[in-house]
Amino acid sequence: MTEQKKSPEISIIVPVYKVEKYLNECIDSILAQTFTDFELILVDDGSPDNCPALCDAAAEKDSRVRVIHKQNGGVSTARNAGLAAAQGNWIGFVDPDDFVDKTYYEKMLRAAKQTGAELAVCNEVFMEEDGSLCDYQEQPLRTEVLSREEAIHRIRLTPLIQAATRLHRRDVLEGIVFPVGKNYEDAFTTPEIIEHATAVACIKEKLYHYRLHPASIMHGKVTLKNLDEIDANYGLLACALKYGKKDTAFLQYVLMKRMLRNTKKNLPPKQRNSERVQQAEACLKKAGREVRQQGACTLRNAAETALCIANPQFYFNFKYRK
Repeated sequence: MTEQKKSPEISIIVPVYKVEKYLNECIDSILAQTFTDFELILVDDGSPDNCPALCDAAAEKDSRVRVIHKQNGGVSTARNAGLAAAQGNWIGFVDPDDFVDKTYYEKMLRAAKQTGAELAVCNEVFMEEDGSLCDYQEQPLRTEVLSREEAIHRIRLTPLIQAATRLHRRDVLEGIVFPVGKNYEDAFTTPEIIEHATAVACIKEKLYHYRLHPASIMHGKVTLKNLDEIDANYGLLACALKYGKKDTAFLQYVLMKRMLRNTKKNLPPKQRNSERVQQAEACLKKAGREVRQQGACTLRNAAETALCIANPQFYFNFKYRK
C-alpha cells in the first residue's frame, strides 16, 4: 500500500508571462524561504519567450516546484488555474517580476497562526525596473491584528488590496475567481476575500519587493482598459459603505473621480465619449449618489482625503496610529 503524500502547508502561485529577465530571481527568492513546507506552482500562461523552459528547469531542480503550461489567457486565468491545482492549507501569490524576503512566508504564517487570523499582510518595498529603490516608499501597516471591520476601514491601503502581499487561509478563497479579461484583478476580489475573514494579522516589516514598470497597467499607455479601475474601485467603495466606513468610502469616491478624469484626459480624443467611458461615468455617478445618501460628504472626510492625497504617509500616521 503506497503512503499518501502529505499536503504542503502553503501553496505559492506565480503566474508567468514574458518575464524571463526577472523570473529566476523570483523563483530563487521563494525556494530560499526559511519556511520550507510549501509547493511552488508556476503557471506558464503561454509565454512566448524562454519562461516555459525556466519553469521546467526549476521543477527539475526542486521537487516542491510544479509547472502548469496553458494557453495565454491573462493573469487572472493563470491565478485561477493555480488555485484549482493548489493543495496547501494556506495560499500565497507572488508576481513573477517581484521577489520576497527569505523570511516572508515564515513570518506571515506565524503571524496568522499566533493570532488566529485568516489573512496575514505585510508592507512592501517599491523598486524601479532595474531593482533600485523608488523615491516613493510607504509604510501604512504596523504590527497589529485588525478585525474584519477595521480591515475594511483600511481597505484602500495598498498591501491590503494586493493579493501578493497577503497570505490567505485556504477557506477565505473559497469561491473566489479572479475576473477574466479585467485589469486590477486584485481590487475586484479584495472585498469578498476580506469579508470571508474575521481577522487580519499585519506585519510592519517590508517583506515583499514590488517592481514598477513604465509599461505596466499602472504606468503604461492609457487605454479603455484602464477604466476597469473605476469598476474595481467601486467594489471597494460599496464594501466600505456596507460596513459603515463613510470616511473610507468618501476617500474612495474622490480617488475614483481623479482616476476617471486622468484616464479621459489621456485617452485618444475619439474615445473620450465612447460607450465604455459612459459606463465608467455612470458608475462614478452611482458612487457619488451613494456616498451622499449615506452622509459621507463631510468637511472632516474632505480634509482627511486631501491630506491622504497630499502626503499619504503622514495620513497613515495620523489616521491609524494610536
